[in-house]
Amino acid sequence: MNSRLTFEGESTGDLKQAEDALRENEERYRILFNLAPVGVYSCEASGVIRDYNNRAAELWGRRPERGDTDERFCGSFKLYRPDGSFMPHEQCPMGDVLTGKMPGIHDVEVHIERPDASRIVVIVNISPLKDDQGEIIGAINCFYDVTERKRAEEALRETVTERRRAEEALRESETQLRLANEKLESLVQRRTATLRHLSAKLMRLQDEEHRRIARNLHDSLGQHLASIKMNLDLLSRAEAPNKDQVLSEALESVERSIAETRTLSFLLHPPMLDEVGFASAARWYADEFAKRSGIEVKLDLPDGIDRLPELTEMALFRILQESLTNVHRHSGSSSVEIGLSVTENQVVLRVRDFGRGMPAGLRQSSDKNGNHVGVGLSGMRERATDLGGSFDIESNSCGSAIIVALPLPAPASGELRASEGNLRNNSVA
Repeated sequence: MNSRLTFEGESTGDLKQAEDALRENEERYRILFNLAPVGVYSCEASGVIRDYNNRAAELWGRRPERGDTDERFCGSFKLYRPDGSFMPHEQCPMGDVLTGKMPGIHDVEVHIERPDASRIVVIVNISPLKDDQGEIIGAINCFYDVTERKRAEEALRETVTERRRAEEALRESETQLRLANEKLESLVQRRTATLRHLSAKLMRLQDEEHRRIARNLHDSLGQHLASIKMNLDLLSRAEAPNKDQVLSEALESVERSIAETRTLSFLLHPPMLDEVGFASAARWYADEFAKRSGIEVKLDLPDGIDRLPELTEMALFRILQESLTNVHRHSGSSSVEIGLSVTENQVVLRVRDFGRGMPAGLRQSSDKNGNHVGVGLSGMRERATDLGGSFDIESNSCGSAIIVALPLPAPASGELRASEGNLRNNSVA
């Protein structure tokens, strides 16, 4: 009897110790379960949520009621697949495992939408729970947040994509640069060939001009001087007859020599251009051109034109000379019109004839890169371009026109005030 009481007493004590140990182990499991850094939850075979830890609630953004039959398979508000399509709860990975469609889930990506509309990306791992007969009685899901990692991967992919785009753009830029460099080299070669051609032609023209001046000196000035010398020799003799006539002829030869010298000097560099400006020099040259060529010249120059910059006046005069020379040699025109207009910022010279017009081939080859352009047209264009101006040709069967526009510097403030003062004085007068 005493032995039986002792056994029963010992059994009761052992059972109590076992229950205490079990409660202690459950408490430890519960602490570890809630402290786990990953979300963990379990479901019954029907999908009803049986338990979940704090991290799962944080990731879901809500705390579903445990055992609620309306809450099945997952405690998330909404679920989406990686491609962005909506995923019903019964079609989520937990549903696939509980229905036996999948024996387990390993590292599958799911997108969770929380009640506040924010979304996170999680990786789920699900294992089924089975009884002794192998029947599924539930499942456990462990899932963790990889949103930041996905963002970093996306940012990395974007960076790689941008880098590839930059590399492609760089390659395209290098190709464009190489093509531009080749085009520039070709242009430089053509320009160099053009300049060589122009330089050679200029030298030939200089030689021809030198020969022409030499002929003029020999045929006109030289003969006048020889005549003067002969007349002076006659006058030096005491017995020379008709001294008055000889002296008159000598004086006439001197006058002709002076006139020839002035003409040659003006053609080489007109002193009138330096002394009184382009307008007066243009009037003188137009008159002389009309006398020598028999071509009627109509000159339209503004009254009271101010002096222009030295280089501008020189360029305008040389272009006028070359234009009139072309009219005389090539146009067949009986008249020519010369017009000049001056504004605050530019001066425009227009020389128009009424001849046969300029051949289309010559006009087309008179651009900056032409290899066969005449030195006259090319020289005029170069003069205009050097001063930052423009050079244009208009031509048809009724004649041709050379239009040159050269920029003018803005007047200094003092000059502007003086001009305004002159205008006020003229108005008062």
